[in-house]
Amino acid sequence: MNEHKRNVRVRLTTVNDGRKSIVDTDGAAYLRGGHTYIRYQETSADLAGVTTTVKLEEGGVSVIRQGAVRAEQRFVPNGIAVGYYETAHGSFPLETKTGAISVRFEGGVGVASWSYELWVGGAEAGRFQVNLDVQEAEEAG
Repeated sequence: MNEHKRNVRVRLTTVNDGRKSIVDTDGAAYLRGGHTYIRYQETSADLAGVTTTVKLEEGGVSVIRQGAVRAEQRFVPNGIAVGYYETAHGSFPLETKTGAISVRFEGGVGVASWSYELWVGGAEAGRFQVNLDVQEAEEAG
């Protein structure tokens, strides 16, 4: 299957223990092999130079980071998945216990949401609610 690229606007909202963080940036959507990939540059200072790719598929969601930080988190509906988080200072195993996942995407745009519990190096790190909203980028005119 050919890869189809589309310019998009990405809004990723994460709530952890009542604290909300929002990434609102331009990105690209790719359709490949029956999966949707959303790619964007991180906007927070602690993730400067990091590219994030969100892979949306029938069996769940994956978040892959590459750059100064390398990480992979997998989210499986009502399941547990393992991943990793690597920096220049060390590497940590990640484990996610995910509840329900909702993914409604068509042609690289749509919405997804999921909630999960995170363990880092075997220690509980919190409960998170994630909402991903990807829309067609407005053309500059």
